Amino acid sequence: MQPVDGPDFYNARRARWLTPTVPPRTPEPSSSRRKLEQVLSTPDAVSSDDVWFGSVEKIWKGLGAGGRLKRRLPMSLVIKIVHSAWLRDQTWPQGAVAPEPDDELPDVPPAPIIHPASATSSGISTPWTLVDDDARTIGQPPN
Repeated sequence: MQPVDGPDFYNARRARWLTPTVPPRTPEPSSSRRKLEQVLSTPDAVSSDDVWFGSVEKIWKGLGAGGRLKRRLPMSLVIKIVHSAWLRDQTWPQGAVAPEPDDELPDVPPAPIIHPASATSSGISTPWTLVDDDARTIGQPPN
């Protein structure tokens, strides 16, 4: 039976969040996607009127209206589409340069696991205690 609250519920949900689902399918790119990739790979594509009116405007209007893409697009293409639209409506200033992408996430420790405890070091009874990577209770001085 699935727990409905408390530390057991948190730990069960955390385990589900951290468990990968089915590996994503990567279908062969369609001819329209290959054309879009080619068009957006040209120099200054995001500011080009030919690129905007040729294909990007229609995609942007669909996305802006809450539409869904018929086929998946890589994030790099979506970013170019958004960038192009933001240049058009002056959300992004002409000539502004974005910082280099930080694709690599820093080593962030996973969320703490909650362990049931009857009391903290203050003697006050609590329903749970957080434990950090060194297995010390958070908020308590190290031994």
